[in-house]
Amino acid sequence: MRIMSNKNLKLWVFLFLLVGIGNLLMMIDTLLTDGDQIYSIFSIQTNKAINVAFYALISCFLIYAGIHQNKRLKNGKNEN
Repeated sequence: MRIMSNKNLKLWVFLFLLVGIGNLLMMIDTLLTDGDQIYSIFSIQTNKAINVAFYALISCFLIYAGIHQNKRLKNGKNEN
């Protein structure tokens, strides 16, 4: 029994890629802003380097997960 259909998985792949690209844009925005601004993650005050590292880590994870799941969906479709 399949828990999620391929249609739902394709939607999740699209959402992961979309949010990953959004985080990548947020990282670029943080890199291009002034260093003396106040930054925060989850309402915790941080500095610019921590913010950039957080956005980079999250965007890499989401983009990798989306691409990997898309490959698995295509391979599963070819086997059937």
